[in-house]
Amino acid sequence: MKFNITKLTLPVNELGRDFVVGDIHGHVSKLREQLKSLNFDQSQDRLICVGDLIDRGPESAQALDLLDEPWFFSVIGNHEFLMLSGLKHQNSKDRLVWIQNGGDWIASAPRDRWDHWFTKIECMPVGIEVTSSSGRKYGIVHADYPARDWADFDQFSDDDLQRCIWSRENFRSEAKHTVKGVDTIFHGHSVSDGKLELGNRVYIEPGVYMGADFIIHRLD
Repeated sequence: MKFNITKLTLPVNELGRDFVVGDIHGHVSKLREQLKSLNFDQSQDRLICVGDLIDRGPESAQALDLLDEPWFFSVIGNHEFLMLSGLKHQNSKDRLVWIQNGGDWIASAPRDRWDHWFTKIECMPVGIEVTSSSGRKYGIVHADYPARDWADFDQFSDDDLQRCIWSRENFRSEAKHTVKGVDTIFHGHSVSDGKLELGNRVYIEPGVYMGADFIIHRLD
């Protein structure tokens, strides 16, 4: 499956606050509860997700519907990739992997929403870049960043983009190098006990689907 969009650059939020959150995995009600505790204002604040909106939780359809909200942004995760590849593009291997890893919710999802969800997933970028009002530059990529300079993103091959969605190489090796050209990169995908910082890469997937609270980090 080819990638049409690689990186989305968001303008500075001049009105409110920006937050980044880990994998949602179908736990929208819990997410909304935590956002409420932060006094999140949908009219001016923005929430950026590291991907994996769906599967393993009870509200995958509602999680995909977040993509219709003007205050919500997300990079594509491996679970969205599997849904699109397995269901729309009829890749039987990806479909089986997806169903075995939480995609069985689709059997009871309204069929008339599928095409809309496919369109939304196809528009999900592999990376998001946002600069805060203080001038700090942040990157959001689901699983890994397979380069040493943020500027290299624009030259990534399909294999590089796949690594952005799937790889745990830097996480497993606990690589502490710093990626140039960006202050901080946020990842999900790999579950850690709380927020894990490796160089200037921060992993914020604590395993909400296993009972943990979301990590929601304000981008100052």
